Amino acid sequence: MAFEAASTLHRPIKIWTDSLSSLKAILNPKSHHSMVREIQTLLLSHKHIHLRWLKAHLGYLGNECADQLAKEAITKGDPFFLPKPLSYLKPVIKSAALSIWQDNWDNGETGCSTRYSA
Repeated sequence: MAFEAASTLHRPIKIWTDSLSSLKAILNPKSHHSMVREIQTLLLSHKHIHLRWLKAHLGYLGNECADQLAKEAITKGDPFFLPKPLSYLKPVIKSAALSIWQDNWDNGETGCSTRYSA
């Protein structure tokens, strides 16, 4: 992780990211996400580390390389695990729950008998 490497150096360090949502999460003092809390703690104890945002897909060489490496890691099944954000999980869970409910309604005895009685 960039933070761990930067924390061993004792000079000003700038870490650039194109993830504005990540920076906002890190700035949120009420965040309960363990990774965010870990980053917040590191930033508080290492005042020489500064986070900066840059707009994505504008041809910044370092950013383009980082994006390419991230894509390769995903396609190769890299064992480094990044948990899915809640914004991703909510619709997935809702869709799965609705699918289960619909299956129970279509194939269950109580739902069908209520629906077709009359």
